[in-house]
Amino acid sequence: MLLDQRLLEGCGDAIAARSVLLFLLAVSAALPGASHAHQAADAERLIAAFRTEWPDLYARLIGLERAHGVFYGALADKKGKVSEPEVFRLMSGRLAHSAPNSHRDPEADQGYAALGPRAAEIIRRTHEFHREVLAIFAGLDASSRAPALDAAVKRYLSRRDVALPDVPKDMTILYDHNYTSLVDEDFTPRRKQTYPSLTGFVWASHWFQLAVEEPLELLADSRERHDGVKVVTERFRRKLSAGKLPDAFPTELPLAPCISPGLVAAHARAAAILDNLNMMHDVLADVLVHPNVADLRAAIDEVIVQFTDPRDRIVETDDWITMALRHSIFQQGGPALGTMTANERNNSGHSQHSRGARAMPPRGMQ
Repeated sequence: MLLDQRLLEGCGDAIAARSVLLFLLAVSAALPGASHAHQAADAERLIAAFRTEWPDLYARLIGLERAHGVFYGALADKKGKVSEPEVFRLMSGRLAHSAPNSHRDPEADQGYAALGPRAAEIIRRTHEFHREVLAIFAGLDASSRAPALDAAVKRYLSRRDVALPDVPKDMTILYDHNYTSLVDEDFTPRRKQTYPSLTGFVWASHWFQLAVEEPLELLADSRERHDGVKVVTERFRRKLSAGKLPDAFPTELPLAPCISPGLVAAHARAAAILDNLNMMHDVLADVLVHPNVADLRAAIDEVIVQFTDPRDRIVETDDWITMALRHSIFQQGGPALGTMTANERNNSGHSQHSRGARAMPPRGMQ
């Protein structure tokens, strides 16, 4: 059994068996003739049940989403020059509540608004999609998940202008742009982090958002599931403690094939949407901290156009998985439930983004 038994002490009683409502949701999701409106209503009920059964998890997801909005707001307001400890404190504060808050978070909302209405709507919808994916794994049995995930992806993609593609993009999209954070020093490509603790917080949150799917997908027993989520949550807390890997900030952007392989196996299209969001977050942060952005909104709009294009930099699923593995499971934060105490890679995955050991120049400058 993969669960770290040391983290399971003090667990509460297991949540009661699934209700008749969730059983009906599973049946209706499997019906091929179910209407779009019916499926949307089923999804809303499933998410409501997820929020009720997993209140602490739901609250943490909302808190992380708000923390990212605070991050964007600070970078946009200060034109990339911020007090790193103060912003980290504000971001961490969004995780302090043990239950989800129904009230708005103006500071987080303003941060997303600084990106422009289209970018903010894409992020909002993709966060909602992520929570629906988790609700499907938490609320439906394995045989009912695939059609429910198919329906969720279809609804998400119904507004293509504010949706990310359901196919994976090559990681060169992170570096091959005019505001890249990839630097080449002594023939060694690496990411330059202007605010290491803030990037670390964001990457740790990406790790958690992906990792928490694993116990929901892999474990059928209710008690084991709750214990598994406790393991993931405790590991996330340790990542924010500035220790040593794996109990520290990830040093590479977490990607679904490494942190949530169960999701990739169950529904690669859903996993690709989430990875595309996390990569887009990185590029938006690059734009916000770059000192030479003359027109911030135009630069952000260019990023959005590139990420929403379902034909730009698309890779096959096998190549996506290989690309993710080259960037090290360990450095991405380690597995959700298993144990890994050393880096399985002996070199940097960034070398694959180089040409002749030189960093790739920005688009249009090759």
